[in-house]
Amino acid sequence: SRVFYRRNLLAILREREVAGVGSDMALSKGLPFRAATDGESVSGKFTGTVHLSSGKFAVVEKSHEFTLVPWRPIIDRQLGREVMGIVQGGSVSWQLGRQRGLER
Repeated sequence: SRVFYRRNLLAILREREVAGVGSDMALSKGLPFRAATDGESVSGKFTGTVHLSSGKFAVVEKSHEFTLVPWRPIIDRQLGREVMGIVQGGSVSWQLGRQRGLER
């Protein structure tokens, strides 16, 4: 006999794990957790990382919420700084460097 798994089973399991950890972190941070969706722009302060069974995730906080997004080594130098990226297929395309705006 064979066992068949859904095509997107790993993605579903990862989403569940991130949602569960995000909910737990929301209690300790006092900020609501919001899951990032594919194609979404994510911005805020990179405040740390979380190690999950499905990989390492970056914690990105805004003033009223935070999100967990897949971590990449390039973002480590941005710890404590504002970051911006686009979530794409289980990864994040980070847009790092000088940001235009009022910040000096």
